[in-house]
Amino acid sequence: MSMRIASAFTTLAASALFAFAASAAELRPAITVSGATVTLGDLFDNAGSAAGVVVANAPAPGYRSEISVSRISLTARRNGIDWRNDAGISHVTVARAGIAVPDEDVASAVASAIAAQSPSMPSASQLQVDFTNGMANVQVAEDAEISVNVEQIAFNRRNGTFTAILRAPANDALSPLHRVTGRAYPVMDVPVLTRDMVQGEVVRHSDIDWVRLPANRIGQNIITSLDNLVGMSPRHQARAGEPLRLSDMAAPLVVEKGAQVDMILASGALTLVARGRALQSGAVGDVVDVLNTRSNRTLQGVIEGPNTIRIGTPGAIHAARLAAASDNS
Repeated sequence: MSMRIASAFTTLAASALFAFAASAAELRPAITVSGATVTLGDLFDNAGSAAGVVVANAPAPGYRSEISVSRISLTARRNGIDWRNDAGISHVTVARAGIAVPDEDVASAVASAIAAQSPSMPSASQLQVDFTNGMANVQVAEDAEISVNVEQIAFNRRNGTFTAILRAPANDALSPLHRVTGRAYPVMDVPVLTRDMVQGEVVRHSDIDWVRLPANRIGQNIITSLDNLVGMSPRHQARAGEPLRLSDMAAPLVVEKGAQVDMILASGALTLVARGRALQSGAVGDVVDVLNTRSNRTLQGVIEGPNTIRIGTPGAIHAARLAAASDNS
């Protein structure tokens, strides 16, 4: 009888020990939280009724921190969690989930702060902001407003470097501060070709894209307006995506060398039209030589349109040459 009792007691004790081991909490070596605090339920697989007990504050969204196991162990024992550090863990890594504030929003806020602080700088829309690490890495909590405000900024106008202290979300006085550094400098949007083009092709609106370049790289002869590009033709091969100089472009040729042309000669109220042959190619406004095929004389005139040349006086020819030289400079 006593043997059966002893055996039953042993079985009961083993079952109790197994149940105890199965219910013992297990510490996680690394966790990710979404809230502002770290609880025992975040840290242990089986924290039971103590799951809501706060152990530490969580890091800012997007950042990591560490909690020592001694601190965790003390809080766990005080709240009735049975746990033994069999794995020899010294700390738990805590990551805080977050949502990134778009770099464009951060750059816009920084540019506006610089423009407001430095009246000599161009408007915020004409400032390029580059972050030191390639990105701002500003995040907010998953349930927070995605916004940012510049609390403080130090800007060096000599070399364009800045250090900014940001708050995100912008209107939350308790939200964490972020420090970002980088460089800001004036830029300008410049029209470029979307494809390679050769002499004789005419640039249309569909052939044009825009690129943003540092203002100090844009010389006075660089084309910055569509007026100097649309309807024009390259003087030589022009490559896609590259800024163009005024001297790279010319009005498209409307008269080809050797073409039959109409020569217009006006004298008072009398206008004569005769056939001739162009001895040079040219665009509207260019001065070219033309052969009167009837008299075999070479005359000079100003191109007025496709295969149309107005024979002019020396004074008119000189004025046309000056105008052409001005357009090409």
